[in-house]
Amino acid sequence: MELHAHGYTAVILPERGGSCVDLAKGDVHALRTPKSMTDYEGNPFLYGTPLLFFPNRISGGSFDFEGRRYVLPMNEPATGCFLHGTLHETPFAVEQKREDYIRLVYRAQKENLYLTFPHVFTLTLEWTLGEDGLHQRVIFLNESPENMPVALAFHTTFRIPFVLGSSPENVQLMLDVSCEYGRDMRTCLPNGYCWEDFSGKREMAAGSYIPAHHTISRLFRMGGRRKMRLIDRTKGAEISYRAGETYGYWMVYNGGSKEFLCVEPQSWLSNCPNAPFDRTAHGFVSIVPGEAYSYETVMSIRKI
Repeated sequence: MELHAHGYTAVILPERGGSCVDLAKGDVHALRTPKSMTDYEGNPFLYGTPLLFFPNRISGGSFDFEGRRYVLPMNEPATGCFLHGTLHETPFAVEQKREDYIRLVYRAQKENLYLTFPHVFTLTLEWTLGEDGLHQRVIFLNESPENMPVALAFHTTFRIPFVLGSSPENVQLMLDVSCEYGRDMRTCLPNGYCWEDFSGKREMAAGSYIPAHHTISRLFRMGGRRKMRLIDRTKGAEISYRAGETYGYWMVYNGGSKEFLCVEPQSWLSNCPNAPFDRTAHGFVSIVPGEAYSYETVMSIRKI
């Protein structure tokens, strides 16, 4: 399904967790778009905006909360972790559609729970095209009788280069981060260390860090602005991505490829429920019965 407004076009796939797989304005295409469904299914996390619930890894696929043991599928045997969940590949219902807006809904019900997650809830995903770009809003509504833990991330995958006729070496990253987290080499889980002085910090702050020159898999705490910019000065264009206050972390990944860059807003630190530090201080949130919790981002394209 397509949205059109203010010179933007956005392509949304309700059948794939409501992912946006193309955001275009003029000659700029911000997101990595699959050439075919075969390509998409080969690795759906590396196209568009896959929704992750729970995000990233949970060691052992389980955690404790309020005396309850949550056991999730251990779908990454190599690390012994639960990874990302399946909402990114789950069909969402279209509840409302306009030229510039779409509202999508997923309902986890008693007779059809989400994986082994024991709560009944409704997840609403809204996309809106405004003058300043594509607004995304996700709302979790807890319809179960117990407090419900939540966390969210998007494996947002940007196209490199994002302007026709440019090259990967022309794309520079500006990222607002305050520290980088150390991670275990085998499991990729945070090890409790956080460095305020890290490789590339000055370049990221200045907007001169070139992702194509690096193999990247890095986890950062967001800075106060919660903003990313991808800049192509040779073509006079940039993409910006702003996260709301309920997000606290960026995961940045390219796997050594020059074709894409994932800049993923996460609401909690990876493995937050089992982490060797205060989980509440690192994004662990629960929703009381009958209440809702929301997450917002804005993605913009502009000429510079």
